[in-house]
Amino acid sequence: MAGAVLGASLLTPEMVMAGKRRNAAPRPTPNTFTIPPPAPQIAFHFTGFGPGTDPSSITDFKGVVGVADVQGNGTGTNPDGSTETLLFDTDMRFMSGVYVGVDGEVHKGAFVFV
Repeated sequence: MAGAVLGASLLTPEMVMAGKRRNAAPRPTPNTFTIPPPAPQIAFHFTGFGPGTDPSSITDFKGVVGVADVQGNGTGTNPDGSTETLLFDTDMRFMSGVYVGVDGEVHKGAFVFV
């Protein structure tokens, strides 16, 4: 009994949890966006942002989300030296908090969407 009590003090949380999976993938939102043809058919789990919506795109997420929707234009130079106006629209996000992973366990993590 004394050996068990003394040995228990040597166990750290990292050692006890060594067998558990850490940082499991989050469960994605059920909302999907599919790129239209002729592009390859790829479905993204994605949620738009705005009043009353959860911009994290992660199911069962509690934490901080930062969103930047940047639109604009620029000038592209072609190989022949001609130029053209190019448009861009970016949606970038970061998420940091706790979530329920695909393994059903609660995890803590940080993610980016670019």
